Amino acid sequence: MTENVSDVEFQVQPKPSLMTGLGTIPSAMLNELNEMCDDLLADPDTPSYADRLVGEIHNGCQLEVNNKDRRFRKFKKLLKDSVHIYIRHFYDSIGKSPIPYHLEVNDVWTVHQFEGDYNPLHDHGSEHFSAFAGFIHTKVPKQIIDRDNLDPHAIYGAQGAMDGVTSLVWGDVGNRDRVLFKFPQTEYIVPQAGVFYIFPLWLNHVVYPFRGEGERRTISYNINVIWDDDYYENPIPSKVNLKTFVEERIKNG
Repeated sequence: MTENVSDVEFQVQPKPSLMTGLGTIPSAMLNELNEMCDDLLADPDTPSYADRLVGEIHNGCQLEVNNKDRRFRKFKKLLKDSVHIYIRHFYDSIGKSPIPYHLEVNDVWTVHQFEGDYNPLHDHGSEHFSAFAGFIHTKVPKQIIDRDNLDPHAIYGAQGAMDGVTSLVWGDVGNRDRVLFKFPQTEYIVPQAGVFYIFPLWLNHVVYPFRGEGERRTISYNINVIWDDDYYENPIPSKVNLKTFVEERIKNG
């Protein structure tokens, strides 16, 4: 017996693997952030952050930011507001509610890149189990901005399409992805001054070098999610110690 097609129900159910957030700050806030960065560069006593980072920054530098600086405070508040929105959207998307938490921004640094500087593929580290990472571009060389939009073939022919680009990578990437009905697992970001990003701490990303004059200036940050452990009788691990001394690792086998 043949069933009537009208009796058949069919649904396409998306299974997302990642959400990222982005926003744009007003020009006045951008100017304040650049003023803060200029002062950090001009002060010889500004601590370097290079020993804690993977950046291959030979012509520029990576500097520690005091997140209590008045010129950073407004942006810091904006970051926390954005993460609250992200968390709400994430838990709504999985049909759950987050347990009470609060946020902490205490890991902030600048990246001043010049010709040839780059960041290899990496993720961010944190002593906290749950956290977000992100960055905002505050200065971008003209030659990075003024080019044709990226297309599937732009990476061929040594056209410089990847110069100064940030790539977010959360899976394998292949030429046949589309005909295999596989969603993209990388995103190419052409930097724009004043645009900021947040994403889960585990997300890998890479910054390609560029050629020519100018500074590619970025402020990077980690935002820790501190779960209120006393909410449950059995506390969850909101903080884990990821750093051990070499001597401890040897002693513990």
